[in-house]
Amino acid sequence: MVTYGCLALMFLFVIIKSILYYTRRNNIIAPEELDEQLLQLINHKERMP
Repeated sequence: MVTYGCLALMFLFVIIKSILYYTRRNNIIAPEELDEQLLQLINHKERMP
């Protein structure tokens, strides 16, 4: 009985994580854009005293 409860919780966890992944996948940044943003941050911090 405890095993079925654990399996049910794990199944719900997987469903919730899958839903969150599919809702947030449109917000994923492309690697090229990420590189550009990181370079801008690095260059900006070098100019600041």
